[in-house]
This record gives sequence, C-alpha cells and structure tokens, in this order.
Amino acid sequence: MRVKRARMTYDYARDHEHELSAEYLYASDAEVLGIYDADDSLQVDVAVICPECSETLRLETTVDKVTSSGTELPLDEDYYD
Repeated sequence: MRVKRARMTYDYARDHEHELSAEYLYASDAEVLGIYDADDSLQVDVAVICPECSETLRLETTVDKVTSSGTELPLDEDYYD
C-alpha cells in the first residue's frame, strides 16, 4: 500500500504555532547553536525540526541548574541509535 503524504500549505506552515512536545523531539535531531552569557545567566540556543511542518526552529533557553553528569565527551555515536 502506498501512502501519499499531504503537503502543508505555505500559509499554514508560516502561521501555525509551533507547539513542541518532548514526545516528538529527539537529541539526535537537535544541534547546539550557541552557549553564551545573557542577563546574568547562561543561555543555550538549540536548533530542532518542527515535527508538524519540518521548519527549523531555534529554541532559546536559560540554564537553571548545573549538576555533575558522569557522561564522557564526545558522546558515543551509539548513544543516538
């Protein structure tokens, strides 16, 4: 059976609200764009793909808490498989 994907209209893709949920976002689909100081706090910007329209989105977040990780960098590629 062949499934035809519906294409999103330009107006919808441009105007819809990008309501994101962790259920549809994966670390392997994200890229850190920057880490910097802003307004007396640490800021992290991350690019992700909107699961609804496939537009690349920039997420801007402030670091609230820092703890030890126990993770060694660079991360093993198998971590994302």
